Amino acid sequence: MVINENLTTKVLGEYDAVVVGAGPAGCGAALALGRAGMKTLLIEKFNCLGGAWTTGFMNPFFDCHSKTGIVHELVEELKSAGHFGGFWDISFNYEYMKFFLEKKLQEANVEILYNTTFSRTLIDEKRVYGIVAENIEGRFAVLAKTVFDCTGDGNVAASAGCPFELGVDGDYKECQAMTLMFLVGNIPEKYKDGLMIYEKLNAVYEKGGKQIPFRVPYLIPVPNSHFGVIQFTHMYEYDPLNAKALTRATMEGRQQLIDAFEFLTKYDEEFKDLELITSSSVLGVRESRRILGEYRMSTDDILTGASFDDAVAYVTFGADLHTKSNKGQNCFQVQPYQIPLRALIPQGYKGIVVAGRCISGSREAMASYRVTGNCAQMGENAGYYVAEAIKQNVDVLDVKLNLPLIYT
Repeated sequence: MVINENLTTKVLGEYDAVVVGAGPAGCGAALALGRAGMKTLLIEKFNCLGGAWTTGFMNPFFDCHSKTGIVHELVEELKSAGHFGGFWDISFNYEYMKFFLEKKLQEANVEILYNTTFSRTLIDEKRVYGIVAENIEGRFAVLAKTVFDCTGDGNVAASAGCPFELGVDGDYKECQAMTLMFLVGNIPEKYKDGLMIYEKLNAVYEKGGKQIPFRVPYLIPVPNSHFGVIQFTHMYEYDPLNAKALTRATMEGRQQLIDAFEFLTKYDEEFKDLELITSSSVLGVRESRRILGEYRMSTDDILTGASFDDAVAYVTFGADLHTKSNKGQNCFQVQPYQIPLRALIPQGYKGIVVAGRCISGSREAMASYRVTGNCAQMGENAGYYVAEAIKQNVDVLDVKLNLPLIYT
C-alpha cells in the first residue's frame, strides 16, 4: 500500500554547498568550504558535531599521524588542552572534540543545523541541485551548487539514484559486524592506558555460561580521566540498510554490553567496582553502501601504494575486516597510498560529492580507508576542490590542485 502526497515545500535558502552529516568527513568538508569563502550549510541529525568521534564514542583517533589540515589541528588543540593521548597515544576526550569542532566551524562561518534529518535529494537529469530535510520547523528544501554526502551510508547519493555496491555481490550478510560502544567509569588505575581485554572477558563469559561474541575487545580510557569506552559488542548478519534490522542489532548490542558489564563486575575482582555509564547514541556500522564512482579504489591500489594527481587523502591504516567467520578481525598491511577525488564523485552525476567510508572502492580497500582520520582528510580536501570549482565556474573534475597531504 502507498499514500500519494501533493506537497508544497518551502525553500530555506540557497547555498554554495550543503553538507549532509557532521561526522569526521562532513566536518572536514564544511570547514574547508567555509574557509574558502563558500556559503555553507551543515546539517546533522544529532545535537553535536563529530559523528563516530562523539555520538559513536569512537576512540582512538585512527590514522591521525602526519596528516595536514583539520586532523593535525585537532590533534594539536586536544594535546594543548590536555585531552589527547592515553590509549595508543591517540585517544581523546569526546566533549572537547565536540567543542573544538564547533569552534572551528563557527570561525569559518559555516551555518550548522542540529536535530535535522535528511529526507531526499533534489535532482534533475543526474545533476543534484539540493536536498529536502526535516526538523522541528517541519519540512524544507535547501538549494545548493554542490551537495556533500557525508552520511556514512551514502543516503544522499542513493536517494539520487547513484548505483552502489553492498557486501559481497549484494549479500549484506557478509558486511562487517556492527558495534555499540559503551562508556564505563571507575577504571582501575593500572589500566589507565588501556587493555586488550579478551582474556578477562573470555574468562567471565565462561563463568556466566555464554559464548563471547568478539575475540579482539579493548578497554580504551579517555585521557586524564577515570572513564573510558569498551569496544566489544559485535552484531553479525544484520542488513545495514534496513531500519528494523538496525533496531534489532542495537538491542542485541545492548544485551551484549549488559552481559559484559555484569560478568566483569561479578566474576573479576579487579573490575568489581566498574561503573556502567551509557551506550553510544548511534550504532557503529562499519560497512554499508559503497557508491560507484568515477574511480573505484581497488585492493591492488592499497597493496601497491597507489598515488594520483587528484589525491585528497593519504592513508597508512591497515585493512581491518571484522568478520563473522572468526568473530575477530581479518587484518593485513597496506603500502601507504592516496585516494583520488574521482573516487568521491558518483559515476555520471554532477553536483554531488561523497566523502567518508561510502566512497567508491572494494570491501578490502574500504576496510583500510574507513577510519576517522582518513574520512576527515578526504572530506576537507574535497571541500577545497569544490570551492575552487565554484570560483572558476568549472566542473570539479576539471580543477587542478596540488594539496599537501602530509604534515612536515
